[in-house]
Amino acid sequence: MKSIVNSQLTGKWYQIAKGKNRSEKDLIEVMLYLSISCDSYLDLLYVGVKNDRSKILRKLSLRILTNEVESHLIVKSNIFRKKLKILVFNETDGVIIISDKKMKYFSILSRNPTMNHDVVEFYLSKIDYLKLNIKEFKLFSNSILS
Repeated sequence: MKSIVNSQLTGKWYQIAKGKNRSEKDLIEVMLYLSISCDSYLDLLYVGVKNDRSKILRKLSLRILTNEVESHLIVKSNIFRKKLKILVFNETDGVIIISDKKMKYFSILSRNPTMNHDVVEFYLSKIDYLKLNIKEFKLFSNSILS
């Protein structure tokens, strides 16, 4: 995978699809805002929207670790640290797919609030998600165009 730098990830991202995750089960929409805080870290503002339109806000830190073979995002807060593997990053299309090692956390993020179903299928085929033991994931219905 080509190296990823902080400036490529800054800005607003929309969650298009996600794995079955208890902490996000009641959310109908998720947005991430990334900004550079210092040379090696990004500030991450997580905004989750519930059915009643109330919001959950979390401020986290994010760091990119890259080697010749793969790239990871290290997400941390005061109470946890999670290492997520970058499965796909396409800067041109504005798409990133991330997952933890056990595939319990899985997410497709896009620069655009909507994505064509065919594009979702294309990126899922790139990672061969059936072999990755992703048992179930949710597509945000307001994010998918037919």
